[in-house]
Parts: sequence; C-alpha cells; structure tokens
Amino acid sequence: MRDLLAPGQCEVLERLARSRALLAFDYDGVLAPLAADPGGAALPGGTRRLLARLARAWPCAIVSGRSYNYLWRATSGVVPHLVGNHGFELLRPRPLPRALRARARAWRAGMERGLAGVPGVYLEEKGATFAVHYGLGPRKARAERAVLACARRLEGVRLVPGKRVVNVLPREFPDKGDAVRALLAHLGLDTALFLGDDVTDESAFALGSPLVVGVRVGRGPTRAAYRLAGIEAVRELLRRLASLRPAGRGPALASRAR
Repeated sequence: MRDLLAPGQCEVLERLARSRALLAFDYDGVLAPLAADPGGAALPGGTRRLLARLARAWPCAIVSGRSYNYLWRATSGVVPHLVGNHGFELLRPRPLPRALRARARAWRAGMERGLAGVPGVYLEEKGATFAVHYGLGPRKARAERAVLACARRLEGVRLVPGKRVVNVLPREFPDKGDAVRALLAHLGLDTALFLGDDVTDESAFALGSPLVVGVRVGRGPTRAAYRLAGIEAVRELLRRLASLRPAGRGPALASRAR
C-alpha cells in the first residue's frame, strides 16, 4: 500500500489539483482524534483553519456516521458540504419517516433490554439512526459479544461495525459510497479524494479510481489505494493540498448545488 505523502506520489496530488475534484473526509479518526468518550472529540483549531483555507479553493465535504447537526456544530460551518448518518442526511438534516421512526424506536428498545446490566455500553442517538458503543469499561470482549449478539437479533437492520461501535441503520439506508456518488453528481464533479479510517468507509473506497481516490488513515485491511499514518499525516496532506491550489485558483465548477 502506497503512502500518499511519499515523494513518488506527488503527481497524484498535482493531478487532483488540476481536475474537478472533491475533497471528502470522515470526521472521527481523520479530522478529529478518536476519543474514548462516545460524544467524540472537538475539531482541533489547526485543522479547522486548514479546512477553512481549503474550502476557499476546493469543494470540500465531510461524510460521516455522525448526525448532520453534530457535524455542523463540530465544524462551525467551515466545511460547506456535510453528509450525516452514512449518507441519509445528504447536505441537510433529515428526519425519518414516521413508520421508520417507530421501527427505530423498537430496535433501540430491544438493544436497551438486551444489554441491560452489560458494563461499558453506551447508545448514541443520532436522530435517524443510533450507534452502540462498547468497550468503555473493563471486560471489553464480553461487551462486544453481547452487543453483536443483541444487534443480530434485530429485524430489518443493516449493521455497520466500527472501532468499538456498531451502527444500527435501516436496511434500505445508503452507505458512504452512495453518499460520495451523490455528492459528485450534485456538485458536477468528476472525482473525489476520500479519507477514512474505518470499516464504514470501505464502501466509498470500493468505488475505486477514477471516481474515488481512497486513502485509509491508520492501519488495517482496506480497499483504499493509499494510506496515511494518522491524523498528523492528514494535517500535512491538507497543507499540501492548500498549497497546490491557492484560494480562488481552482478550475471553474459547473455546480448544480442549490
């Protein structure tokens, strides 16, 4: 797997700078550090400033399992295009239809009953979906087994595992690959550089070149073509991208965004 910051990969970034490219990022573990608190970590000030600089020259998006409203608060609006709930909240907060809300409440109630008494488990409500965080205390392996066993008993769901978390989504929900495709079509762009660090990002990586230049942040098996070591390497990539396309110097975009 190639390190995107290696000297031999300069042409990849230069080619993106000349093209009609979207810069898209997962949030946790890519822009913000992973945190033991399920509430997540704040966006570091230096990263926020880099994103604001990039957004003046590149179309930029965050595609996350977090809710749209969470992303808006976390980024203070410096990233113009936000996609929450794995693609369901495309560019705007979006409530579930009534029937689906009832199903989601039943799923959550089932998880709460099944996990009663299991230590180190936290259910994160995301409006349209929810996530079950585990391993927040001792006996992490026991908590993981209990969460997975309980989640697999739910009917009509799609389970998306992550780092000590299981996302519970309606089976008909989009994934991040669907979200990146929709963003490219909506903005009238040709390709996306997408950075992610988790299993939930693999659906976007699987789209492959030329549609998606995938970058896995951190270790682990992946379909991404490139890798970065961690968040510090992400910041260095942001600096390089900003220098390759100064504010106002990007190619004209025939955006269909409203």
